[in-house]
Order: sequence, then C-alpha cells, then structure tokens
Amino acid sequence: MSLINPTTLQNILRNISMHLPEGYELIAGSRTDSIHLYYEFTSVALIGNSHGLRIIINVPLKTADQYFTLYDITVLPSRISGYNFLRYSLDYSYIGLSPSQRDYFSLHT
Repeated sequence: MSLINPTTLQNILRNISMHLPEGYELIAGSRTDSIHLYYEFTSVALIGNSHGLRIIINVPLKTADQYFTLYDITVLPSRISGYNFLRYSLDYSYIGLSPSQRDYFSLHT
C-alpha cells in the first residue's frame, strides 16, 4: 500500500473503467469500499531503464458472458530416487480455465 495509496489506485481504476471494451468491467468495481480488494487481486511490476520507471498494474476483469471450468488440483508424489518421494506444495488448490484456454484464475481454500 505504500507504493500506490488507495486514493491514487481508485483514480487509476476509474480511468481504466472508462476505457474498457464493451461487456468488460472491473472485477470489484471502483467504489471506495472495494478498493482494498485490488491490493489482493492485482499484480504490479516495476520496469525501468536509464530514462525512467513504469508501473504496470495487472487488473482482473470480468464479463457477463464468460464462464470458467473449475478444476481441483491434486498433487501426486514424485519419485526422486529409490524409495524417496517428493510431494509439491501448492499455493492454490483450484484453477479455473476458460473454454478458449487462454484465460485462467487460481483459488485457494
């Protein structure tokens, strides 16, 4: 929250919402009471060179006509040698995949 304060983030989200294609909207709107959700939902990258810095904010969108298939991720143990096995730990238990398989989201329980 120290990089972009809630007021600045709300102004950025309002500008984004005015330029979205028809049928798309912000996942949690741009009201003041929902701004805190974007600190969890968005990802931020800072890219710079000798001329300056750019902040890239990846904001999730939603559409009324898009749906996702929800998959439960099951981690199976992997043999590393002999009787030694390894089991991966995941940050997310579920993944949602669009029919085009280009869009996805991840959920944790």
